[in-house]
Amino acid sequence: MTIGSIILVVLLAAAFAVFFRRVIQIVRFISLGQGTISLGRLVTRFTDLVVKGFLQRLVLRELSGLGHALIFWGFLVITYGTLEGLIAGVFPGFSFAWMGPIYWLMNTCQDIMGFLVVCALAVSVFRRLVLRPKRLEATLAHTMDALIIVGLILVLIVAMYAIRIMDPRPGFTPVAYILGAVLLGGPSAGPEAYPLALPVFEWLHNAVILGFLVYIPYSKHLHLVTALPNLFLREDRVVGRIEKLDLEDEEAESFGKTKITDYTKKDLLEVAACTECGRCHEACPAQATGKPLSPRDVVLGLKDHLFEEGPALLKDRNAEMKKTLFGDVISGDVLWACTTCMACEDVCPVEIWQMSKLFGVRQARVLMEGDFPEEAQLALRNMETQSNPWGMAQEARADWAKDLGIKTLAEDAEVEYLWYVGCAGSYDQRYIEVSTAFAKLLQHAGVSFGILGSEEFCCGDSAKRIGNEYLAQMMVQQNVEVMNGYGVKKIVTACPHGFNTFKNEYPQYGGDYEVIHHAELIDKLIREGKLKPKGKAGDGGITYHDSCYLGRYNNIFDAPRNVLKAASGVDAVELGRTRNKSFCCGAGGGRMWMEESIGTNIYADRAREVIDTGVGTVATACPFCMTMMMDGVKDEGRPEVKVKDIAEIIAESLGLTAAPATSEPPASEQA
Repeated sequence: MTIGSIILVVLLAAAFAVFFRRVIQIVRFISLGQGTISLGRLVTRFTDLVVKGFLQRLVLRELSGLGHALIFWGFLVITYGTLEGLIAGVFPGFSFAWMGPIYWLMNTCQDIMGFLVVCALAVSVFRRLVLRPKRLEATLAHTMDALIIVGLILVLIVAMYAIRIMDPRPGFTPVAYILGAVLLGGPSAGPEAYPLALPVFEWLHNAVILGFLVYIPYSKHLHLVTALPNLFLREDRVVGRIEKLDLEDEEAESFGKTKITDYTKKDLLEVAACTECGRCHEACPAQATGKPLSPRDVVLGLKDHLFEEGPALLKDRNAEMKKTLFGDVISGDVLWACTTCMACEDVCPVEIWQMSKLFGVRQARVLMEGDFPEEAQLALRNMETQSNPWGMAQEARADWAKDLGIKTLAEDAEVEYLWYVGCAGSYDQRYIEVSTAFAKLLQHAGVSFGILGSEEFCCGDSAKRIGNEYLAQMMVQQNVEVMNGYGVKKIVTACPHGFNTFKNEYPQYGGDYEVIHHAELIDKLIREGKLKPKGKAGDGGITYHDSCYLGRYNNIFDAPRNVLKAASGVDAVELGRTRNKSFCCGAGGGRMWMEESIGTNIYADRAREVIDTGVGTVATACPFCMTMMMDGVKDEGRPEVKVKDIAEIIAESLGLTAAPATSEPPASEQA
């Protein structure tokens, strides 16, 4: 070995020592979390790793992701030449030429991919420094970190092309050829012609690689190490479910998340895997309307907190922390701004559950401290006393149906469907019109159904998402006891929040039912010919607002659109943000019962988008969305834009109900 080889070996050893020391430290930080990380389902995990990780499927959902994918793929391809250069630095004269055709192919790929990576880097720098989209808003330190990485990659590629020009390799290398012709005036004379320059670029190439090894695990680009493991170790979960807390655990010192070590190991791996791409930041309706919540910043704040407290916690898990989880890391305004729309989790390219990181903190504040927004206190108190957020009499829950000939299960339990009417469908004066329309549709189609009447309790959605797990479980258990007592097998509901709760959360409590949303059932009845709309509804055109809990949570996008097309005869006008990219109305996560005192109203943003389409009607399939859209078009001075549920629209098309001239305000406004 030459002196140069010995020096390179020493530097390699030092760089790898620094790299692995940091990686091991981070693994130990992650180990501070609760539970274990599952390693089952290896076939599925490897498939996810290949498709979502190496093939960049999640990144490529947006056109802007193409640049990242090119950089990622280019880096993988260039690594082949990087490895050859490092080995040749230790053992002069080494080459992968013995691989024959594969060597030719890899040299070709490196030449082409190197150029594509440079183009992608140029576009990324232009976007970050000139176009500056919202999701790339960042601190100066973050921007500098990104530019350092871009600079290192560029130096690496420049060194690669310089080496290829002075020491040509087999393969189709048009970029190196053109650069050689431009810079040298013709083909290279071979490495002998560059006795000084070639070693300099070889050393530069290797030095940059060593620099990467040392810099990456300490930088904001740690995701280059942690993102792929996070995808591989993805946990199975039921989308839309908040896992049941064991409130009877006598050994539990607290409930919810009060400190960073209350999160699971997988949670802590996720915060270390954040790519800081800002997609969640851009998608968040709270952030878009001036609230302090940024899903990206929540995750990065947790990561910084973990790394800051980690060294002391590794020595003593009970060590006093410098910062508190609630207050210092996650403020109250951030915690309660979340509408639980799940837009952040849906767009994340490495499948981080940003929104879910807030639920545990909410639970801790409510269950352990009794600390939650004052407006929500009234709604929760009403739920506790009368099982509905308005505090109206439980005995009056079925008063709306007295003249419609609807039986309760107490009168006849031998029905196909239990119709869970819900709080809004039972008490909200505007949504009672929807309940009436849907009842007439079911009767017209000959559907066998019944309701629970005064035996129906709140589904528990709002209480659970505000963080009052105790109250939520109480209401869930009441419903399960009643439903199982009647032998309920199928449930239909017009509320996506109830639908999601029954479908995804009730099985944890012994409530296993086939749950269908009214949009799906109406669509089914139309396809079966049991409902035959005339296709003339919706004068002035109809657009449809996707409910978060129906769409993103449960992937129901087509059924309501099919219903609207059958009712009007034409496709609904699509909003700019639609389907899985739909913009939240602002009512989820218990926000229905809280005022927006920071920034602008989320519902107003969505209402303006509706108004801009120029349609006469916006269709909804959710009582919360209906209330918010009604408030939105009214506040924007456009009360002539009608807000209707899809059940009302199809019922009007069938001549079962008359189109209301005006809509009554929600019960919450009447009170």
